[in-house]
Amino acid sequence: MPQFESRTLLKATPEQVFEFILQPANLELIAPPESQFVFVNPPKVIELGSRLTCRVQAYGMVQQLSYEIVELVSPLRFREQMIEGPLKLWKHDYIVEPNAAGGCSLVNLIEFEPPGGLLGFVVTADKIMDALDDGFHHRRGALQKVFG
Repeated sequence: MPQFESRTLLKATPEQVFEFILQPANLELIAPPESQFVFVNPPKVIELGSRLTCRVQAYGMVQQLSYEIVELVSPLRFREQMIEGPLKLWKHDYIVEPNAAGGCSLVNLIEFEPPGGLLGFVVTADKIMDALDDGFHHRRGALQKVFG
């Protein structure tokens, strides 16, 4: 099963970063503009059991995806799991790791399985990995502007 990892070193405490990523409005702010990523009626703050629906531009069309927060350990980590969308599987772990310099790293681990059927011939694991590389490159830059 394909896995993606992104690490972003930030000059902020784990608590500051965790508080930031628990707010859907902030996740919209750090998304690449071309993705047109927007949540539909999100909570102000993500909690265990929260269900989040978003719209995102991908592969030439707008898709609606739904996730559930299935694990949350403040201020260290949370996991979202796709419950509605084109992929067979999507698990996204947000992990905040403190470092010796007083800052932290935000680690994003994503485990996914591409769609089946005809869509699977177009939306391959390699294409998804490329899109994740591009998207998280933007996110890293946006987060570093927020936190340094």
